[in-house]
Amino acid sequence: MASGIVTPKYVSDFSCIGPDCEDSCCIGWNIYIDKQSYKKTMAHRELKSLAKTAMKKIKKSDDQWAIIRSDAQGACPFLDGKKLCKVHSLAGEDTLSETCKTYPRTCLVRDSDKFQSLSLSCPEAARLILFSPDAFMFDHKLSGSKITPHESPLWLSKSYDNSIELLLNEHLNWQESLLAIGLLINTADKVWGNEVDASQLDVRLEQLTLLAEKGMLQEQYKALAYADGHQVQAFASIHGMFIDEHPRRDGVRFKTINDAISALLNDDRTVDVDKINHAWNTIASPALEEHGDLFKRYILYYIYHEYFPITLNEAPQSAFRLLVLDCFMLRCYLAVIAHKNNGLSESDVILCFQVYHVVRQHKSTFIKGATAIMDKFNFSSVAGIISLLKTGG
Repeated sequence: MASGIVTPKYVSDFSCIGPDCEDSCCIGWNIYIDKQSYKKTMAHRELKSLAKTAMKKIKKSDDQWAIIRSDAQGACPFLDGKKLCKVHSLAGEDTLSETCKTYPRTCLVRDSDKFQSLSLSCPEAARLILFSPDAFMFDHKLSGSKITPHESPLWLSKSYDNSIELLLNEHLNWQESLLAIGLLINTADKVWGNEVDASQLDVRLEQLTLLAEKGMLQEQYKALAYADGHQVQAFASIHGMFIDEHPRRDGVRFKTINDAISALLNDDRTVDVDKINHAWNTIASPALEEHGDLFKRYILYYIYHEYFPITLNEAPQSAFRLLVLDCFMLRCYLAVIAHKNNGLSESDVILCFQVYHVVRQHKSTFIKGATAIMDKFNFSSVAGIISLLKTGG
């Protein structure tokens, strides 16, 4: 069966800005070299001398055949004086490792098509995804290749489509949309568990759409309790995990966020989520009014990029909890930076989203760790996890 390629405009518009990047992927990352690229580089007349010291053979797999030995500043030794890649300039793109050749581009095969995207851990990708006016225009064309179709289960495709419809509902803000999606995913859980038929997902969508039109979902969100204690536990645990696992925790960008958090700690160095939420309500949220669709854009990207609600072959509710947790952490990061800078620039927003996703999208342990934290603090119900988004007014 001929496959197609789905490409959002944020992908087709992307171009690496090289030395102008605020957080170059050639500095501060563990860069793995595949076997083929290693052999080509070692054999290249102008590169082999440098390659002997720049690459360390580890032979974990053909994809991780070697690793780059970073210099004292954490940079790839193959960078030239203009911070451009010598491998690319001297040997061409074909010699680059698969990681260097593709990042931040990603591709996910769904059914019989390939869905292209970008990782938010790249600042330029984040800029396009979060701020480009036509970022979410999609192009679909035939790839010219054939793949064996792997049909998605009906509950997944319906949950995916219906979640997007609820997200884009004109009557709901992004927090209320997440509440609606959570209620939909409750039904998806039942379908996933073979308790009800997949057609119930369409029935539930109709019910939630009607509730939104009548203002009842909005009232339900307003009635949710402000659980500041739960927010303290979630934020301290997740950010603590980031401090332990962030590959760039010693870099300027992570330090900027960490220092901004420290400025809002209590005297005993514990998290003061009331201060963070006050900063959101009084500084960050007003500053983002001109970008009022910021979180809806992010959630749309998330649903598309992750093929929501899939995660680790667990129940759909697990994917929903992770989505809300991500939004909560990003809101907190934006709030502390807004407090630090008495406002939010476009660069500040990109900083928060990009730094967060360096761990979120590249540390395989994140999902298990975050899920364990939510289980520990009993974020099991839709109301419980959505309470993370309440800011106390």
